[in-house]
Amino acid sequence: MFGNIEATRKEFRTLASLRDALLPKLIFGELRIKAEKQLIERAV
Repeated sequence: MFGNIEATRKEFRTLASLRDALLPKLIFGELRIKAEKQLIERAV
């Protein structure tokens, strides 16, 4: 159980780092992504 908690924490830190690195690039147009229509519809 503690192994799962630590693995989840590590994954969270990794995802947070990716978010922090990519979000500013997306906001300022330095990075573009192709969004699938299905994903957009689910988010709305």
